[in-house]
Amino acid sequence: MSRAARGVRRQLRHLLARVAERERVWRNHNRIAARRAQPGPPALGPVWPLPRSPHGPTDAEVLARAGRHPFWFHPFEFDGGLRLPGRPEAIGRRGGASAARALQRFRHFMPWLLAETGGDLRGRRVLDIACNAGFWSIQCALLGAAEVLGFDARPDLIEQANLVKAIAGVERVTFRLLDFWQMDRETLGGPFDVVLNLGLLYHLPDPLGALERTRGMAREHILLDTALHVARAPLLLLRWEEPEDIASAARPGIVTHPTKRAVELMLRHLGLTDFLEVPLRSADLPPTYLRDKRASWLIRVPDARGS
Repeated sequence: MSRAARGVRRQLRHLLARVAERERVWRNHNRIAARRAQPGPPALGPVWPLPRSPHGPTDAEVLARAGRHPFWFHPFEFDGGLRLPGRPEAIGRRGGASAARALQRFRHFMPWLLAETGGDLRGRRVLDIACNAGFWSIQCALLGAAEVLGFDARPDLIEQANLVKAIAGVERVTFRLLDFWQMDRETLGGPFDVVLNLGLLYHLPDPLGALERTRGMAREHILLDTALHVARAPLLLLRWEEPEDIASAARPGIVTHPTKRAVELMLRHLGLTDFLEVPLRSADLPPTYLRDKRASWLIRVPDARGS
């Protein structure tokens, strides 16, 4: 095949992929419209802006500590107008992230978790896997969790999370430096009622092993959110990822993007058969959800009382 023919073939594949993507978005908009009349948990948003403790660091101290970190994944806003990091180039090569993304995702899947837990997280022990700068950990503490433990493999992210914690004055939250594959009950002091596995699975080489390890930490519920490869079959797409910035894998190597069917097949393999793919109920979402390139699952852990 000539070079020109290969070029035409690539362009045709690209065009067909764009047409298919637009069809998926159109289909999801129709599903969202149809679900408006269906029952579901009440709408709920995060605490935003975050509170600012009068006993926390001063503006000068905040700016000095924040300035040590050139890149942030989650922008933060606090009462009184304080913002972190205060620069649009939050993520480096990926061009920065808006605060809206985390707020949209919270409104998408957190109401389904809280519907299972009585409307808040009071009395529960929560694990935030790959916690980044602590957005989800802080929100869980503000929802009344008795204890929240967040960990990440990058020291700079743990420093960011501790700064956010100090500004907000939130108690009952601990951040630790830990590699995902070192996570176990002995290391983290036993199981957790709720385990958050948000935005991590596709940065790892072994998704089945990662889900099994996640299951081992959970007593009641797992909230899973992951990027996806779009295909009907239960497939795992292998890619190579470099640790180019804080939105990438922590080390260079193969990572896997599962399809939806692959995620659910792995859950069933692990005995996690009581799960719900969180339905799209609003178009106010990051575009990857509307394109079927990302999805969330609420998973009930069996034999929770005996764990």
